[in-house]
Amino acid sequence: MLNLNRAWRGSITNATPLPDVWKDLAQKQIKFRRGQVCMIAAAPNAGKSMFALIYAIKAKVPTLFFSADTDIATVMMRAASHLSGHSQLTVEEGLSNNRHSYDRHLGSMDNIQFVFDSSPSLDDIELEIKAYVELFGIPPELIVIDNLMNVVAESDNEWAGLRAIMVDLHDMARKTEACVMVLHHVSEQTEYSRENKPPARRAIHGKVSQLPALILTLLFDPRDKKLMVAAVKNRFGPHTADGSDFVSLFVNYSLCQISDADALGMMYRRDAVYSDRQVQQN
Repeated sequence: MLNLNRAWRGSITNATPLPDVWKDLAQKQIKFRRGQVCMIAAAPNAGKSMFALIYAIKAKVPTLFFSADTDIATVMMRAASHLSGHSQLTVEEGLSNNRHSYDRHLGSMDNIQFVFDSSPSLDDIELEIKAYVELFGIPPELIVIDNLMNVVAESDNEWAGLRAIMVDLHDMARKTEACVMVLHHVSEQTEYSRENKPPARRAIHGKVSQLPALILTLLFDPRDKKLMVAAVKNRFGPHTADGSDFVSLFVNYSLCQISDADALGMMYRRDAVYSDRQVQQN
């Protein structure tokens, strides 16, 4: 039991933000903070795993990445593509000829340690965090869970299990003072919504929106090559629960690039649109 002043002095991170990667999100006061749980929610294939991977690479903070939903080969190709500027098809061909052809590029992401267990339990996650501390002498500053549905629950009731997992992850963020980034799905009834905006907070599968300090929902527009990002919950900044206020980032998924809506982003977007036209013509 502590008074507030002593508790504040004893905290190391004090919810300090991790580095900003996209200035367009920072302008909306969307920041991932140490000691907090944040959630990235979207329909399948919207780009949430790639979003988390690119953030982890560019933030360059000590990271423990539980890639339960995405296999080693896919993460390898995405990371090599992002770092080299080559398309994922080119990377795949290069790796098939020489498994070490992208070692030089991958050396720049030594800040990230991966766990590829496809169905980790909470005990497994805790053991990996302890192993990380034992190896590096410090806890990770960013812990990515990709994704919530892959974590083994102790309850037979799906919703109760998801909520119990979120409670434990919330406690984990407090104890490690790491930012715990949880990737999650939205309910199927909104996956094919005709609304041209990210899903609302109520669409999050399992109704597990109570604990995260920040919840972002994503919607990918394949025609305009835009990733719409909405803060549907944000304890430290503005948000709209219905996802109506969002930021559009420009994407080129073949190159594994997500960029601000600036000159570089326009270039990635233009190349992606051109590549689609070439495929259609052939």
